[in-house]
Amino acid sequence: MLKQCRAKSLPCLLLAAFLGVSSSLAAFGADAPFASAFDKARTSSARLLAGGRDKEGLYAAGVEIDLDPNTVTYWRQPGDAGSPPVFDFSRSVNVASVEVLYPGPKHMDEAGSIVAGYDANVIFPLRVAPRDPKAPVVLDLALDYAACGKICLPARARLSLPFAAGGASPFAGQIAQALALVPKKVAPAEAKSLFALTRREDKPNAWRLTYLGQGKARDLFAETPEPLFLDSARSADGEGFDLTLVSSCCGAAKPRQSGVAATLTIMTDVGAFEMQAVLE
Repeated sequence: MLKQCRAKSLPCLLLAAFLGVSSSLAAFGADAPFASAFDKARTSSARLLAGGRDKEGLYAAGVEIDLDPNTVTYWRQPGDAGSPPVFDFSRSVNVASVEVLYPGPKHMDEAGSIVAGYDANVIFPLRVAPRDPKAPVVLDLALDYAACGKICLPARARLSLPFAAGGASPFAGQIAQALALVPKKVAPAEAKSLFALTRREDKPNAWRLTYLGQGKARDLFAETPEPLFLDSARSADGEGFDLTLVSSCCGAAKPRQSGVAATLTIMTDVGAFEMQAVLE
């Protein structure tokens, strides 16, 4: 049949992809595994995990990075140093989209630079939407990340995992635990009841953020589009956080800059929240 399907038409391409996926699943038996093999780097390793499928047809999955002792890896915006992980799912089969979620990070001192990341094994939860809900799915990932101990080493993993058509995943609980660590996204109306953001007049391009919600704020992670960067630190009185806008390329932002979009992730002792703000 394939010998007669010479044209690069959509039916031919779909047929080839389907047969390729079927061969991959057959190679693993009737029940595909729920985890890929670890791709080992010098001080770390990575693999894909598969969980269940929800009522909307989305697959739960995860990227696990296993770190050697005294090794760290980084969040999506590490800060002064470090490299964020880069996820490339473009070679996946029958995948419409993959949403990567980030568990709440921690601030770490790395040779005098304060970075945001993880100093223990981490699972990045994934929400995978298939193109055709009735066809097999193979998740293929080219992952670039950094694993830093005494020296900082770039790492690259190439991972592939056919999703099982059924059965209970032994990793569903681990993926759910990682998902519970992802900060809750808060709508603008709710955000107004959780924090107050005011410009400081004693310092250029500086703001004070005060947490108004339940519990106590433990840490803050602030993000802005490049080339701008938000430096954050707990205020001297311990009642809030000070934000200073700088340029990652030149060291200083324009005088009296305003209208800058920011993503604020607040870690509290009753949970973590992610909200959008505008620095006026």
